[in-house]
Amino acid sequence: KSFLTMLPADLTEKHALRVTWLGLFANLILAIAKGFIGTIAHSSALIADAGHSVSDLLSDSITLWAVHMAGVPKDKNHPYGHGKFETVGTFIVAIFLLLTGVGVAWHVLNKIDTPEVPGTAALWMAGIAICFKEALFHVTRMVGRRSGSRVLLANAWHHRSDAISSVAALVGIGGAQWGIPLMDPIAGVLVAGLIIKTGIDIGYESIRELTDETVEEEVISELGHILAEIDGVDHFHEMRARRMGPQLLVDLHIEVDSMMSISAAHQVAERVRLRILDELPAVNEVLVHVDAEDDFVESKGGIEETKDIVLMRPQTEIESDVKKILTEIPEIQGITHIYCHYLNQELTVQVNILLDEEMQIRDAQKIASKARMKIEEIKDINAADLHLELDDTL
Repeated sequence: KSFLTMLPADLTEKHALRVTWLGLFANLILAIAKGFIGTIAHSSALIADAGHSVSDLLSDSITLWAVHMAGVPKDKNHPYGHGKFETVGTFIVAIFLLLTGVGVAWHVLNKIDTPEVPGTAALWMAGIAICFKEALFHVTRMVGRRSGSRVLLANAWHHRSDAISSVAALVGIGGAQWGIPLMDPIAGVLVAGLIIKTGIDIGYESIRELTDETVEEEVISELGHILAEIDGVDHFHEMRARRMGPQLLVDLHIEVDSMMSISAAHQVAERVRLRILDELPAVNEVLVHVDAEDDFVESKGGIEETKDIVLMRPQTEIESDVKKILTEIPEIQGITHIYCHYLNQELTVQVNILLDEEMQIRDAQKIASKARMKIEEIKDINAADLHLELDDTL
């Protein structure tokens, strides 16, 4: 299943902790068994594989810590939650893998000049380890996918790499027993290489996530489908999603009717925010920026950038100038509303004026026309739109 359709957070954290504890106990037993049998059976490949199980044990411990920290609620110092601790945990797992791989390679290369033929017990131990680790891989990956936890997925692939290293150990031990003693240490070096490669891959992905390089294409696509169905959203752009551990932070721009009121536009933005949170459980934070016009351009690199905006005078100054001008027209009894619309680097002012209710429509239109011309002479105002009100009770 997609991580967009996760299980509830409390259930996923429980399952994550359970499967990690299971892996920890399994790795503890396997590390001891592989190390003991590898020593008495004189198998460099199995001893190397035991080293991999020790790194798995450390990986499980870090995963337990990371899963626990990621579940801690938001606080003053972590307003977006503690999800990044999972990514930090993943990176630490990668470091342990690299160190383990280098250590295993060093141990095996020191013994490559004097290869020995391992005992049959080593062959059986490698086979048992493959079965256990492959089962752990599938269980951990299933929980990791349901919860959207990157550290669990990293730990799952750590189990798989241990299973692969056990396969390499099995081949090396078997080859040595069939008359090629050098196969055992060669298999040990191969195991070390697999450990190092896994560490590099996991470490690279965690660095990409920590630096917000990863692009959640699945989320962006799903956001487009959701926004296309929401009434009041004319266009949308600059949709971005970044990971915070098992959860996602989303920010986007929506374009609404340029003459829509602020309260109505806020309603549209809230409808967008709540709809995304409802349909994408993996998302726990949504920031919606409302635009009254298209304010972005696409650069040569395909990155959406905001157009350069030239700020005009604020509405308070414009209102003051409009009121001052209109007080010079004695027929205007009052001003009920002044609205400023800043669109396409131009300012349009909408003014509602109050006139004598006994005044004829023709005379009212003349006064409105006179007021409009005077307002359009004010600095920065490109156009004026006058609305007549004949009764102050309206």
